[in-house]
Amino acid sequence: MKKHFTYSVQKQIWRILISDSDKLILETRDTSTREVFFNCFDLQTGKKIFTDLQLEEKSWLGIEAIHRDVIFFHKYFKPDMPGHKEIIAFDIQSQKILWHNTDYTFLFAYNGKVYCYKQGFEERYFAALDYQNGNLIEELGSDYQTINLLKTKADNEVCWSLYVYPQVLHSADGKILEIIQSKTANLAIAGDIEYNTYKDLLLFSYNVKAFENSYINKFCVVDMPSGKEVLSEILNVNSGSLYTDSFFVYKKFLFLLKEKNGVIIFTLD
Repeated sequence: MKKHFTYSVQKQIWRILISDSDKLILETRDTSTREVFFNCFDLQTGKKIFTDLQLEEKSWLGIEAIHRDVIFFHKYFKPDMPGHKEIIAFDIQSQKILWHNTDYTFLFAYNGKVYCYKQGFEERYFAALDYQNGNLIEELGSDYQTINLLKTKADNEVCWSLYVYPQVLHSADGKILEIIQSKTANLAIAGDIEYNTYKDLLLFSYNVKAFENSYINKFCVVDMPSGKEVLSEILNVNSGSLYTDSFFVYKKFLFLLKEKNGVIIFTLD
């Protein structure tokens, strides 16, 4: 395994998204000004596509989804309310806004269509828009049954098998438990140890109590057949709380979340 890509900023990393074509989207936020920025890289090559992108609305903006390399942004009704409004379609390749609809709210994208709704007094009124130009394709009224069926189909097409997420270590995990215990013996472990495997590699992270209300989060990779440690990284130092969900795998790429403002990516093959 080798280091493939490193990203570090002064701002806080808010979300990590990966498109079907392996475009890596990093949403970052300035916690003092509350402004949001968007960054895009080609995951396979590490090549920058754009950095610190901002739209006209600089704070109360978020990403709904990415479909066929179009990012669908939303605004918020109010800064202190989580409800979404409007749809802004942004093309990754051209780095331009394709369309902006102020009447509908995004639900999901499927098969080249954006399914969305207008909120009535008591009912939602659904519609399908063309994902490239925002033109109305179909009005679905209040047909919740059709919308739910399409949403299920869209969810089923997401290939979650490409991802490996950490899980909590339990006493029944046998040989894996033995390996981890041999690497963490005599340490003041705090909270749960999180782990998963990729082929013959064991990936795990744990928190060690440094001082009162201060923790260090460490991540390790061990080659299970040999028991050799092939990677060791400190991901968080002097944290006031336990640091969890600090890694995941997508395809052959290992993502490490360092502090709150960094991402380190390794190739595992």
